[in-house]
Amino acid sequence: MTRGAVAAIVAVTVAVIAIAAFGVWWFVLRDDASAQSGAVGTPLSGESSESSDSNDAGDTADSGDADARGHASAGDESRTVVCTVPDASLSDVRLRGTLLIASVDFESESCEDSAYSAAGVQVTIQDDGNVVAAAVYDFGDAPLEFDDGTAQADLAFTTVQYWRPYDQIDASNASVELIEDATASGASAAAVGGALGGANVADTDIERYAQLAMSWQLDHDTTAANTFYSTFTTQLSSKQYGMQVEGKTWKYRDIYEQFLQRRAKHPNALFIWSGDYPTYQENGTTDFYVILSGEGFGSAADATAWCPANGYSTDDCIAVDLQ
Repeated sequence: MTRGAVAAIVAVTVAVIAIAAFGVWWFVLRDDASAQSGAVGTPLSGESSESSDSNDAGDTADSGDADARGHASAGDESRTVVCTVPDASLSDVRLRGTLLIASVDFESESCEDSAYSAAGVQVTIQDDGNVVAAAVYDFGDAPLEFDDGTAQADLAFTTVQYWRPYDQIDASNASVELIEDATASGASAAAVGGALGGANVADTDIERYAQLAMSWQLDHDTTAANTFYSTFTTQLSSKQYGMQVEGKTWKYRDIYEQFLQRRAKHPNALFIWSGDYPTYQENGTTDFYVILSGEGFGSAADATAWCPANGYSTDDCIAVDLQ
């Protein structure tokens, strides 16, 4: 074989190898390189993603912290107790001098362990549908201290703030209502023996409640008064509406207040209408509200002697039977 032929064969062989190598690179190695290049890029992208995720997580955490702070703040606000007007019930009534002392139980889920300190709160007590006591109290001066949603307070009512003898009020049947932003008439009475004093309700309400109380009292005392048809008692007062005596014009509130004052001193005292009984019918004094002591005597002389012994003059106190 000639030298030229050998050279040609070698050249062809080299060309084939080169073409084969190029083919291998093009179809195999180039894809691998791209894959490797992608593999190298992936971690970088991943790092960027992780960094982004980390930042996002940080943002999320910050957002979460903000949300947590927001929730905490909202929680703090939700834990701020707003002590609204509580429910109330009457547990006891008693007399201190001429004052009616009412023990009142209060209940409120909203108050929890806080204090109710509203001013100008009208407390109204009703028994069998009638208002028997009402006054306006300032709980800002003496807040109701709640313990697990309950509180207790003693409230004092003067003789123009209650309209039934204490021992004729049925605490188990009575209802108590609280009304905020009530308008008081005059200043509050002083606290007495731990009982909070209140201010008067409107004069028109006092007059109306007194008139209704007088009607109730007349009906209530009829049976006891009938016992004095056959025995003596003492008359402590007789008044007409509009009568001008003892330095004032007598209204219903004055007449019933005097009855409460007399009854505080004499627990058997009775309230009657003179026109219902023969002894007043006979002498023409049939339009008077009369207060009897309710004490029984065997004779007019004994009844008459009782009057000065109990501090009454003959102008205020006389022996009487109702027959």
